[in-house]
Amino acid sequence: MMLNSKSPRGLVTTEEFLVLSAEINYQLSAREINRQALLALVLGMTEIEEKDVLLDTIACLQIGYGKQTRKIGPLAILHPLRTAAILARVMSKPTMLDLLGALLHDKEEDLVSQRIGETDYQRLEEEFAAMLRHIDHAHQWYLGERLDLLRRREDQSYTQYIGRILDNAHQMPDLLHIKLADRFDNTFDIHLQRPGVIRYNFFRTVFDILFVPDFPGVQVSEYHFLPGEDESIILISQIFKNANFMSLLRQEGLDRLDETTANLFDALAIANIREAQWIALELFASYIVNVKRQRELLIEVMDYCQSGGTFAVTSRERGHPLDGTFMERYGGLSDEARRNKIRELYRDKEQLARVTLAFIAIFSSFLNDPNFYLQGISRGGIRAVDDRWAEICAPR
Repeated sequence: MMLNSKSPRGLVTTEEFLVLSAEINYQLSAREINRQALLALVLGMTEIEEKDVLLDTIACLQIGYGKQTRKIGPLAILHPLRTAAILARVMSKPTMLDLLGALLHDKEEDLVSQRIGETDYQRLEEEFAAMLRHIDHAHQWYLGERLDLLRRREDQSYTQYIGRILDNAHQMPDLLHIKLADRFDNTFDIHLQRPGVIRYNFFRTVFDILFVPDFPGVQVSEYHFLPGEDESIILISQIFKNANFMSLLRQEGLDRLDETTANLFDALAIANIREAQWIALELFASYIVNVKRQRELLIEVMDYCQSGGTFAVTSRERGHPLDGTFMERYGGLSDEARRNKIRELYRDKEQLARVTLAFIAIFSSFLNDPNFYLQGISRGGIRAVDDRWAEICAPR
């Protein structure tokens, strides 16, 4: 399931992700939850000796998350369970520390007394302390170190937070593995609303729009839809965040730190391509249905990509409708301002089509060009670069 570690370019399907989610969720819906059955779903084919420790960790998650839900509705505990399950399927031999880190990667942010209440927090800490007593002091120290590094502090920007992980990646590659699996899960999470249009072949559709004079347009059943506005804002935000994260990894040469990192990096790129394809197809099926206009938008974005526009963060002054998008919708904004800007983007369907098509090109470049990243994204933050940089980065 998910990825064959011998095939770095192996594809990750939405169907596999949905099956895993459904199976875990079904176990969580039982009157009495069977932790061994949950752990079996998380581990898949992975063999590991320290099952009791992992079972105790699942008990901690049950106390901490309780009936909390994610922003789009499913139980919040699904996220750490799926993150660990992704690692278990990508890594050839995950260790107990790998799986503990994945299961608990959000503990220091999500499972705090201010969020879950003092009573549940005390129960969680008692259960967590009991779990720690079953592992040796060295593993206790290593786990604590990793959970601290995986926590984003309130005074940290996202880039500063990722920078701490990158600083420790060579010594602790499992930090990158967990963060990539976390990003992958967050990206596919919107597929609670399973889209019928995703079965349509995106690249065949683009070819038909561009080259078939009498192409009638995207013909799908009535059961297809964009995710709702709030869900779309979350998904589009994840795509921006992933482009930022992957650029930071790539420019520091950490995208190929080891086989697991390489597999997860490629899987994340593919996931973003698929999500952007979903949005673009839905727009062409429901909102921008005139084939002539679709063709014009495709050619417009193609010309932009060929001119180097998707090789760098640009400023609005450069003149193309896509210029300035990364700065105006993501870079340097507060979380609330970013949501508002992405909400505006969602409501402008033609601009949303341009942006999603450009993102398909960006994440395809991550896959096909080992030196590609978005110029203008660095440890120092996100800045627009001038035309000279865009020309240097443009393909010849």
